Amino acid sequence: MEKINAKKNHPNASVKGMEGKKLIAFVGDVKQELKKVDWTDKEELIVCTKIVLASTFLFGLFVYINDLVVQGFLNTIHFLVKVVFG
Repeated sequence: MEKINAKKNHPNASVKGMEGKKLIAFVGDVKQELKKVDWTDKEELIVCTKIVLASTFLFGLFVYINDLVVQGFLNTIHFLVKVVFG
């Protein structure tokens, strides 16, 4: 009996119980909020995904072309410096 009473009187026992209740309440609140969310329908999701993929591809292509231009410019400067200064 003393062990049981010792657990009941332990200061952390009630704190852990309260934390567990708070966690369960939090998870319940999250579930309720997720039910309120207006989820995107499949067709809109597919269209938006295509837009994101196309935008990403075009941005990557833009960066690649700029990289080629800068690389060509720097190679030209390097060549001219070699020709002028030997």
